[in-house]
Amino acid sequence: MVTELKTDNSFELDILKQLDLFFVSQNEEENKKLPEQLDNYFNKIIYSTFDKNPLNLIKNEKSKNLILLINLDSNNTIKLLQQLDKEFKKQLNIVLLIDSTNIDLVENSFLYNVSNYLLKPLKVDFLIKYISKLIKEKEIKVQEDTKTKELKIYKDLLDKQNLISETDLEGNIIYANEIFCKVSGYSKDELIGKPHSIVRHPDNSSKIYEDLWETIQAGNVWKGKLKNIAKDGTVYYVKSYISPIFDNEGNIIKYVGSRYLITKDEEEKQTLKKYILQQKSQKVKKENELESKYQDMLKKALDSKDKQIAIFVAELHSEIKVLRSRIEDDKGRILNLEHKLANSEKKCDADHEDFLQKLSKMRTTTRVSYEKYERFKKQNDALKEKINKAQESIKVYQEYIEEYRHKIDDLNDVIKSYEDDKKKAAEAAAKK
Repeated sequence: MVTELKTDNSFELDILKQLDLFFVSQNEEENKKLPEQLDNYFNKIIYSTFDKNPLNLIKNEKSKNLILLINLDSNNTIKLLQQLDKEFKKQLNIVLLIDSTNIDLVENSFLYNVSNYLLKPLKVDFLIKYISKLIKEKEIKVQEDTKTKELKIYKDLLDKQNLISETDLEGNIIYANEIFCKVSGYSKDELIGKPHSIVRHPDNSSKIYEDLWETIQAGNVWKGKLKNIAKDGTVYYVKSYISPIFDNEGNIIKYVGSRYLITKDEEEKQTLKKYILQQKSQKVKKENELESKYQDMLKKALDSKDKQIAIFVAELHSEIKVLRSRIEDDKGRILNLEHKLANSEKKCDADHEDFLQKLSKMRTTTRVSYEKYERFKKQNDALKEKINKAQESIKVYQEYIEEYRHKIDDLNDVIKSYEDDKKKAAEAAAKK
């Protein structure tokens, strides 16, 4: 009768149902000894023997979720492990079934990618739980690798587009990317170890930096616009995001600054301000000219009586209409330029803020994944230590077994000698 493994963990069962179990043994009789209830937990079970070239069968399997369960009972197993190691490197999950008669083979198998060893007779519940744990560990490792790759992509993008620098807790530069060096005009050697104020423009208010330090030392991100000065005296503007970096205990260990250039925007702002001032100046000038012309024409009109007054009023009214129209047009253009500039700044800030939030989430996810991986690694190391102790116990038991075998052989000799003596005695008694 087949015994159903009872488990309330549906997640474990879902994992197992996605796996193919590939069992390799010395002969077909060994295949029949594999517990029948395993069929209920895996997608499929593939049986093979060493004489059927299992390597080719494994290579032909399209499944990415393959568990190899190999019976360690001859040098054929070691040969297969060599082939698998050469062909697949460390991509396969290999579990060896061992007993107390193949200790030397176990030691030889340590050279290859074996995930674990299980003692015969095979216990189904232990195998199921172990494989579930193995797959979950592998999944966590895959997720960690994926997050690490994504984080590297984000970092590369950030490095290519932004001025990045890192400082210690005193504000001394400990890292600067290529763009930061290029814009500031300093080499990395000239920047490392120097205070970040090396690029500070004297026009910036000291209150800005007081607020900056209060913010980041409190564990928050500081955002703002800064005016910097390069090594050759060139002025450049940046929108800065400066964030503290924490260790696993929540202590600040350094600060990272991400900046993007807004020099062009600032220059456009300055140009726009100049344009507005010019427009205001021209408006005042026009109004003064109009006032002067009005006074002159008024004087002439008063001297020339009614006809000239009428002409003056008509010309004055026409001129006022033209000037008002021009003023309204100028106002519209100025407002339109201000609106476009404001929208551009908002979009740029929003995009950068979104990018930094994604980067922050990625860092958190990576740290959590790494902590999980470390926990599983410690559990795995503990399991390996137990296996090593079990192997030592196996050796001791093997010695006991050999000793008992010798004792049994001695007893068999004694029994045989006793039976021979008894037989001789019986034959002697019969002759009498």
